[in-house]
Amino acid sequence: MKSLFKIIVFLVIIVVFVSSIYTMFLANAGCEGEAGDIEPPRIDFITGDTTGVPGKITTITVGFSDNVNVTKAVLYYKAASADGWSEKSILNRSADIEIPMGSVEDWYYYVIVDDAAGNGPVGSPSNDGSRYYVISVKEEKVDLVHYVFVEEGTATWCHNCPDVANILHELYESGEYKFYYVSMIQDKNSKAKDRLEKEYNILGYPTCFFDGGYEVVVGDNAKSVFEEKLSRASKRQVPPLYLNVTADVDEDKKNCITSVLIRNYGNSTYNGRLKVYLTERNSYQYYGGEGVYHFGFIDYIINEDVEIPMKGEKTVTKTYDVSSFDIDNLMIIAVIFNNESVKKYANLPDENPFDAYYADAADGTLVGRGGGNLPPEVGITNPKNGKLHLFGREIITTFGLKTILLGRTWITAQASDDSKVVKVEFYVDDKLVAEFTEPPYEWLWKTPSWFRCRHEIKVVAYDDTGKTSTATMDVIAFILL
Repeated sequence: MKSLFKIIVFLVIIVVFVSSIYTMFLANAGCEGEAGDIEPPRIDFITGDTTGVPGKITTITVGFSDNVNVTKAVLYYKAASADGWSEKSILNRSADIEIPMGSVEDWYYYVIVDDAAGNGPVGSPSNDGSRYYVISVKEEKVDLVHYVFVEEGTATWCHNCPDVANILHELYESGEYKFYYVSMIQDKNSKAKDRLEKEYNILGYPTCFFDGGYEVVVGDNAKSVFEEKLSRASKRQVPPLYLNVTADVDEDKKNCITSVLIRNYGNSTYNGRLKVYLTERNSYQYYGGEGVYHFGFIDYIINEDVEIPMKGEKTVTKTYDVSSFDIDNLMIIAVIFNNESVKKYANLPDENPFDAYYADAADGTLVGRGGGNLPPEVGITNPKNGKLHLFGREIITTFGLKTILLGRTWITAQASDDSKVVKVEFYVDDKLVAEFTEPPYEWLWKTPSWFRCRHEIKVVAYDDTGKTSTATMDVIAFILL
C-alpha cells in the first residue's frame, strides 16, 4: 500500500511540473508574440470624398487589415463650421453620418485604426484631422407638385348632388388633374355636417370647396366649371411643402397605423393644421340610387396643429381601429391647411362669409394593398328619398324630407361590382321579402300596413367574393290597396 501511495504522489508531482512548464512556455510565447508585433495596421480602402443631402444619411465604408488584428477603428466627423470633431466606432467597417435638414454646409471626416500592440494609429487621409475627406452637401432637388384638395358638401336627399358627384369622380378617374376629393355627406356624418355648417357656413347643396375655400362652386354646374376651378387652384402660389402619407394594417386587420411626413423646404417656420381624412371608396348611395358617393368621409384620423421649422421636417403617426370596415374599401387623404385665414363666401358673391384656411399640400393612399376587391355598389332607385309617392309615382318633395308611400309601390334597385354581382336581397323591417340572382331587381310592395306606417327598406348586394353592400331607406307607407 505504501509503495502504491508513493507511486501516486510521484505521478501527481510529474503532472504539476509538466503543467507549470507548459504554462510558462505559453506565457513566454505570448510575450514574445506581442513584443514581436511591430507591423502597423493598414487602411486598404475608404469611401473618400463623397456627397450628402440634407435630412439624409451618408454611409462611410472602410477596409483595414493587420498582421495580428485591428482592435480599434474610429470615424471622426464634423460640419465645416464646427469647432470640434465628433466620433463613433467604425470597427464593423461602416458607419452613418446623418446630415441634418437645413444644413447647406459641407461635412468633413477622417478615420484612424490601431492594433493591440499600439503600432498605430494609422489614419486616412490623416490621423489627427489635419487633412480630411469632404462630404459635399447639396440641397435635394424635389419636384413639389401641388395636389388640389376638394371637399364636396353633399347629402343623400339632394337631387342635384349626383351630377356633381359624377363629374368629380370622372375628373378624378381621368388622371388629367392632380387632386383628391372627399364627399362630406351632411345627413350621414355629424363631423362632416359640422365641417360644412360651422367652418364653411354652407348655404345649400351641393357646394364644393377647393383648397379649403380658395375657390367655391355652388350648385349643379357644367363639367367645364370644375375643370376651371381645379386648374386655377393647381396654379396657386403655395409654401414649398412635401407631404407623404402611408398606411399599414396589422396582421389582425384591426388597426391602421397612419404616418404623415411633412418637410418644409421654405426659409421660415411653417404653421398649419394637419387633417387626415379616413374615407370609403364606395360609400352611401346618392339620390335616385343610380350610384354611390366615392371617398365618403368617415372620420379624422389626425386633426391637430403642426409647426415645421425652416428646412426641417415632422412626422406624425396615429393608430386607428378599422376592424369594422372593409380594408380594401378604405382610402386615407392627408391635407395640411395654412393657419392664416382669408375671408371668403359660401354663397357667391358676398353672402355666407367664412374664414378660409387654404390647403397647401395633400396626399392620399389606399389602405388595402394594391386596392383589392371593392364591395358592390347598390342603390334603391324607387322610391325617391324625401318625396311623396302615389302608387309608386314620385309626386312632390315632402316637408321635412320624409319619404311617403301611398298605395302599392314598386321597390326597385340597381347593383354593380368591379367583379360580378351574384345576389340581391330585399328586406322590409329586416324581413326578407325578395331575392334575385340577376337584374332587374324589383319587387311590388302590396301587403297592407294597417297598424304600422314607419318602415325600413333595405337592399343587400353580394359579389362573387362574398363582399356585401347595403342601401337603406326609411319610409312612411300606407299600403292600403
